[in-house]
Amino acid sequence: MQTQSKVLKRPLLNWLAKSKTTKRSLADDLKVSRQSPSDWTADKPKPVTPENAVRISDIANDTDLTMQIIWKFFGIFRPLDGDMYRQDLSSTDSLRELEENERDEAKQLAQRVLLKQVHKLKKADYDLLLKFSKEQAEAVFANIQYLNALCEVQNLSIMDLFEYFMPMWQEAGYFGGDN
Repeated sequence: MQTQSKVLKRPLLNWLAKSKTTKRSLADDLKVSRQSPSDWTADKPKPVTPENAVRISDIANDTDLTMQIIWKFFGIFRPLDGDMYRQDLSSTDSLRELEENERDEAKQLAQRVLLKQVHKLKKADYDLLLKFSKEQAEAVFANIQYLNALCEVQNLSIMDLFEYFMPMWQEAGYFGGDN
């Protein structure tokens, strides 16, 4: 399956404003026409190819932008970009704790279901597992946002963090070697 080009207008505009990078500078860094970044951020934007999206992420070295790109192309790890919650370190830590507590409560209810054989599950069991899955996902989202905030305080991207600690994590068995 070939990955399709995607519109990245809002994430690009947000990153350009945050980083104070010009479209011209981005075009030069990407070695694309100077018109390309304008096309990608126009009122009727043109989509960005997967190859250019990866290059933009590498050049930007910005976790928020990278997470938006991953979300657009792969549908995972969307950053918490709603306007309901504050995004500072302390607030994301509190949100993380709340979401983990809700997940733990849902896990308590689902624990017995998780021990059953799959062919013995009833609709009520599946409903409990779905609630637990929802709470687990929300805890993951909050933890990723908290990690992002921690990295931002240190002026690091999540990619920098992974690059720094990957050999240690591989040695610990969390990840296999790069092939």
